[in-house]
Amino acid sequence: MRLFVAAEPEPAALDHLDRALGPVRRLGGGPRWVDRARWHLTMAFLGELADDRAGAVVAALGAVPAGHRVVQLRLSGAGTFPDRGRPQVLWVGIAGADEPDGERDLRQLSALAKATARAARQAGVRLQRRPFRPHLTLGRWRPGDHTDRAVAAALTDYVGPPFQLTEVVLMRSHLGPNPRYERLAAWPLPSCRSRGPAG
Repeated sequence: MRLFVAAEPEPAALDHLDRALGPVRRLGGGPRWVDRARWHLTMAFLGELADDRAGAVVAALGAVPAGHRVVQLRLSGAGTFPDRGRPQVLWVGIAGADEPDGERDLRQLSALAKATARAARQAGVRLQRRPFRPHLTLGRWRPGDHTDRAVAAALTDYVGPPFQLTEVVLMRSHLGPNPRYERLAAWPLPSCRSRGPAG
């Protein structure tokens, strides 16, 4: 089965983004849009795993949240992969919401992603080593599609409302004509109030 670890923005944040995308979807040269039900922030892509490996992965990932806490974020800005040349993926970015130190939030998010990847490796999963670039994929262009970077430019100044990232989720990806994601397990992140004194 094809697995990944994800985090999901709160519904209010997705509602705001969905409304902002209304006029953008009508622009020419846009991508094939990803259904809102599949918007997520990938923390670690685990790839294809045998069914009998899932238990070890769940056990390893379950220990990760204890060392972290709820993260304050917002959806902000947009771009394409690759950065130059013919675009293939349209994404909206992730920014910290804790003013004035939004960078602290992003450091916490990055630390959570690294811990997730480390736990998966300890469970025997071979992960590709790539920089963590937090984003939500909004659409994809296929070879032969007409593309226009104006679609990404229309979202460059987008800033969504703050939201809390409160859990990490193990997802199964079902491919095919109607792709969908299935939640297999979820682990809540401790809130600030439940952490106790900083050590």
